[in-house]
Amino acid sequence: MTEQILFACVDHCCYFKLSGELRYTNATGMDDLVERLFAKEIRCKHLVVDLNEASFMDSTHVGLLASLARYCQQKNLPKPTLFSTQPQVNELLFSLCLDQAFDIVQQSTQHEVDMTSIKAQPYSDQQKGLMILHAHEALIALNEKNKTEFQSVVEILKQQLGE
Repeated sequence: MTEQILFACVDHCCYFKLSGELRYTNATGMDDLVERLFAKEIRCKHLVVDLNEASFMDSTHVGLLASLARYCQQKNLPKPTLFSTQPQVNELLFSLCLDQAFDIVQQSTQHEVDMTSIKAQPYSDQQKGLMILHAHEALIALNEKNKTEFQSVVEILKQQLGE
């Protein structure tokens, strides 16, 4: 299955549906969406993420999810809700402690929302590097376990990006 990112905002509830293999190489559309959310171009009072059709997710995409949770915390919004029935994806989410930042519901979703496909953005190599760095910074901000696991990745990325 090819990756796909769908998005809708209905009555200030933002819906994200991510499917297929979610790798850093195809994360620019999701990153752009997260950036627009933080820039207040999109008004959300609640976030819902559907990963039921995601077959694989790398740490960059998990970090982008952590950024969504951080947005909710900063805006004093309720914890975002995340739906996932995929055992491999759930194992990753729980191992990286996303259950602390999301209400994870291990069941299918039945929402009938008209969603828009989010296209990849034409990022430069520098922009891609910053996206990966910020995603991993969001991961290590979740807890000490993630900090131990990803701090060296963040330090190497900072060196490579000249930060």
